[in-house]
Amino acid sequence: MSTLTSLKTQERLLDRQAANSIREQIVNRIMPPGHRLLEAVLASELEVSRGTIRSALMQLSNEGLVRQVAFTKWEVAPASVSEAWELYTLRGALEGLAASLAAEYASPAERKVLTQVFAELEAAAKAEQREAAADADFKLHKTIVAMSGHKRLIRDHERIILQVRFQMTHIGFVPRDPKDLIDDHRALTEAVVGGDIERAEQLARTHNSAEIRRLLAANARPPSEAVRRQNKKGERE
Repeated sequence: MSTLTSLKTQERLLDRQAANSIREQIVNRIMPPGHRLLEAVLASELEVSRGTIRSALMQLSNEGLVRQVAFTKWEVAPASVSEAWELYTLRGALEGLAASLAAEYASPAERKVLTQVFAELEAAAKAEQREAAADADFKLHKTIVAMSGHKRLIRDHERIILQVRFQMTHIGFVPRDPKDLIDDHRALTEAVVGGDIERAEQLARTHNSAEIRRLLAANARPPSEAVRRQNKKGERE
C-alpha cells in the first residue's frame, strides 16, 4: 500500500502557515493598515507558490484583516475609530448571548475552568502585568463563549476578537488599567458560574460600554448619529 502523503494536505498546511506568518506581521504593526500585499513578493519571501499566498490572503480576508481591491490587489484592512466601534458593539451582542447560554447550560467542569481563568486574570492585574492581563481578559471572554456550546457563535466571535485586537493595536487605543479589570470580570464570572442567566447576559453585553465611551472620547472627529446615540446610552447605564 502506498505511504505517500497527500499533496493536497500539504498545500492546505502551507496555506495556514502562510496565513499565520502574514497575520503575525499585521498584528505586530510591521504591515500597517493600507499596506499593499503583493502576491509575488510574499510568495518569494515565504518560498511558496502564488496560489498558496492567494489562499492565505483569502483566509485573512475572511478574518477581516486584509481586503481585496479591484479583484486583483490586496491590502491590509483599514483601522479607524468607526471600525473599532462597530466591532466593540457587535462583540457585546455576541458575548451577551454567549454568557446567557453558558450560565444556563455549562457543565460543572466548564464553570470550574472559568473560575481558574479569572484567577489568572486577577493575578496578572494585581501584578500590573498589562500584556498578561490583556491576554487573560480575552481568554476569559473566549472561555465563556466556548462554554455556550454554540458553534457558529464561537466561530464568529473568534473572527471578531482578531479584528478587535487589530483595531486596538493600529488606532493606538490603550486598554484600561489592569487593576480596573478585576471587579468587572469577577461579577461576570460569578454570574456565569452561579447560573444567573439574566445578569450574565446583561454584564457581558454592557461589559465594554466604558471602553466604547473612552474610544469615542479620544476621537477628535464628531461621531455619526448612531455613535452619538450609543455614547448617550452608555452614559445613562
